[in-house]
Amino acid sequence: MKQCNKGVNNIIYCYSAFGIRIDSEIMLPELSTVTGGAADVRIRYGDAPDKIEFPQEEGYCYQAASGTFLFRVDGVASYYITNGDQIIVRPYSQNNFRVVRLYLLGTAMGVLLMQRGLLPIHGSTVVINGCGVIFTGVSGAGKSTMAAALHKKGYSLLADDVSAVKYDQNGVFWVQPGYPQQKLWQASASMVGIDTIALDRICEDKDKYAVPVAVGFRRLPIQIAAVYEIAVKPCADVSIVPLKGITKLATIMGNIYRGEFVNGLGMKVIHFKQCANLVKQVQAFRLTRPESVISLDRQVEILLQHSNHSCVADENSRFFI
Repeated sequence: MKQCNKGVNNIIYCYSAFGIRIDSEIMLPELSTVTGGAADVRIRYGDAPDKIEFPQEEGYCYQAASGTFLFRVDGVASYYITNGDQIIVRPYSQNNFRVVRLYLLGTAMGVLLMQRGLLPIHGSTVVINGCGVIFTGVSGAGKSTMAAALHKKGYSLLADDVSAVKYDQNGVFWVQPGYPQQKLWQASASMVGIDTIALDRICEDKDKYAVPVAVGFRRLPIQIAAVYEIAVKPCADVSIVPLKGITKLATIMGNIYRGEFVNGLGMKVIHFKQCANLVKQVQAFRLTRPESVISLDRQVEILLQHSNHSCVADENSRFFI
């Protein structure tokens, strides 16, 4: 594990994820380590406040305001995210750091990405024919499963579960590389031929595993070409239809990671503009799969046939394992 200089009480670990250089007092083995350079974000232990002043929105376990977000997970930790450059973590126990990291790299990181002006789409990104393709949909639709199946076939993975989208000075949208790990349920891992015996569970009470991506993880941003929303319906076969107009916009906006916090963060207008501009640049489709039949091979077959017409081929877009 590469280390940066020491803080007052803790070693500082240096990482990169979502195009961000992170200095952290918490060891995050899921992330890629780096050396040198100034930190964009700092993660540290500390006493997160009990509340924030003048929250614009609050719920059972969170409070939100412009540039500030506080949330608590019972029995796990509290997280205080400010200005897109700091996360303060107060663990409630020393015995469940795997779960502390789960929420840190999940909800806390999703909020931080929004504070930094990125658009976190709830989905996995794979490089197909040189194009960035995001698979999104409701939990359980099969986003990570599709990405894992394509990765198994030699297509590079860029992000799992959260795809951080950033626009450049020309207004072009790029997906930033996440970190080299997938989270897969046992059933999904079995479908793509991944043995979970030696893998760590994401949570002790869930049959979901952390799957390292040792080969075939792309570490450079890629321009987005298409978004596929995976839907599950009572149908006979896999189908793909294009999304247009307001349906296309609603699909993008409805699949933002932790989008329920946008208003409280004071980002409603900015968020809408980002989604509207993204819609102008990418193609969007709905991939519908049968709900009662395991159809992963068929999904991949139909998807690759379709994407060959949607993306420009690039001989460097695949690796081989």
